Amino acid sequence: MDHTQKSFLGVRLFVIAALAVAAWAMVFKTGVASSDEAGILLHLPEQVDGWTGVELLFCSSRSCGGQFTAARLENAAVCPRCGAPLDTMTWGERDMLPQDTGLIRKYYTRPGGRDPIHATIVLSGDDRSSIHRPQVCMTAAGHDIIHQRTIRIPLEDSDTPLDIMVLDMARSFTREDGSPAASSTYYAYWFVGRDRETASHVARMFYMAADRILHGISHRWAYIAMSGDRTPDSDAHLQTIADFASRLHPALLKPGRSGNLGSHEQP
Repeated sequence: MDHTQKSFLGVRLFVIAALAVAAWAMVFKTGVASSDEAGILLHLPEQVDGWTGVELLFCSSRSCGGQFTAARLENAAVCPRCGAPLDTMTWGERDMLPQDTGLIRKYYTRPGGRDPIHATIVLSGDDRSSIHRPQVCMTAAGHDIIHQRTIRIPLEDSDTPLDIMVLDMARSFTREDGSPAASSTYYAYWFVGRDRETASHVARMFYMAADRILHGISHRWAYIAMSGDRTPDSDAHLQTIADFASRLHPALLKPGRSGNLGSHEQP
């Protein structure tokens, strides 16, 4: 696993090109069809090598806001507290995201509760606004992004490595007794299209514009995210991310596909 470093000039040139292509598509391209085809399955396995996952469900009632693990419920369709329907999204996510957005999440741990990871897949519907830069949500939730980097992970069944964006974050809060506290966490993600994978939001926008211009079609995109706690001033969480993602990746591929979908270098 090595960290990719890009020149500032390269980023600027890619952004300018992406914006130019997107602007051209919006002004001149008509007759773009939406496709239901996605690059991955909306599915998280129960086992990821040494990790065991449990599905998380949320009460759809804003006043309740309950969170549960599906395996511990007698009826996984109804909130045991208030009787409202249970959902794979929180009420806030359901209220904010387009109705046909797909979302699934599981909480994974290794034996003894080691290396806990929250894994999430968000799949866009007809309204492609379901997928956006996670940094927007993280900062809106009160997290400070301390460091941002791309890590490159080798995959056993592919000659092409997988790029993942990792955000090291910190958040200050007040305990119930009024004392100050702080948490150190990470959020790691990458985007998946019909035949592409990238850790760059700008690259994803460029590929979407290219599909509209060259092929007259708009595919469904998804992003896969992993989050958890980290030790301040330590990079140990990067290895945990690499181990988990490299083992999760094969389970996300659609039947008939193998290896990497075509991970692209970050701009």
